[in-house]
Amino acid sequence: MMNMDRTVHPVWGLIEILIVTLLFFIGLWVLGPMIATDRVPSVIFYLIVAAGAIHVLWYSPSKLHHDPPEARGFGDFVPGYQGDGSFKHAWRVYALYTVIAAVMLVILAGWLDLVSLKELNWAALWIKLVGYVALGMVQAVFFFGFIQRRVHAIIPVSGGFRAFPLHRFSVAILTSAIFASYHLPNAMLIGFAFFSGCCWSWIFYKKPNILLLGISHALLGTILHRVVQLPMRIGPFYENPDLYILRTVFPGLDGFIGNLF
Repeated sequence: MMNMDRTVHPVWGLIEILIVTLLFFIGLWVLGPMIATDRVPSVIFYLIVAAGAIHVLWYSPSKLHHDPPEARGFGDFVPGYQGDGSFKHAWRVYALYTVIAAVMLVILAGWLDLVSLKELNWAALWIKLVGYVALGMVQAVFFFGFIQRRVHAIIPVSGGFRAFPLHRFSVAILTSAIFASYHLPNAMLIGFAFFSGCCWSWIFYKKPNILLLGISHALLGTILHRVVQLPMRIGPFYENPDLYILRTVFPGLDGFIGNLF
C-alpha cells in the first residue's frame, strides 16, 4: 500500500485541493444563485460539472500522478484485485459502521420527535435513497478517492512505531474537516459531516472502496434527512430552498427531493 501512497506529489496535491475548493465555493456562492435565477444559463453548471469530472476521474489521477485505481477505491474494477480494499475484504467494516451509525440516528430521531418517527413516510424515504445513491457515489469519489489521496500525500509520515496510526488519524481529521467545510453554513450538517467524515476516512485509509463508502453515505444521508428530518441545504440556498440550484438544472427534481433537501 505504501508504494502507492506517494504517487500523488504533495505540492501538486495541495494546489489541486486549494483550486477545486475555491472553484466549488465560487460556483456555489457566486454562480449558484445566478444559475438558479436564470441570470446565468444552466449550461454553465453542466460545463463546470463536466470539467470537474474529467479532472478528478481521468486527467489528475491518470496524467498528472499515475495514481492507481485500487488506491482511489476502484480496486473492484481492476481484474484480479484481491487487496484490502476489495469488496470481500472491506464490506464488513463499512457495514458495521453504517449499522451502528444508523441505529444511533434512529435513536436520535425518536428522542427528538417520537411521533414523526412513528409516522415515517416510507415511500419518500425509498425515493430519497435512490437519489442519494448517486450523490453518495459522487461524494465518495471526490472527497475520499480524490481529496483524501492528496491529503495522504501532503501529510508527512514520520518514523517510529506510532507513525502510521498517527498519519492515519491526521489524514482522517484533515479530510473530514475539508468535507465538513463544503457543507457551510448548515451548522448541524457540518457536525454530522465531520464525524462521519472522520469514520469514513479512517476506514478508507486501509480499505479504500468507493462503492461501499458511497452506499454507506447514501444510507446514512437518507436517514439523517428523512428520519431525523435535518435539512440538507448548503450555501446560499440554506435559507432559501426555492433557489436550490439542482431544482433548476434538473427538470422534475423539485418534486423528487422535497423542500427540506
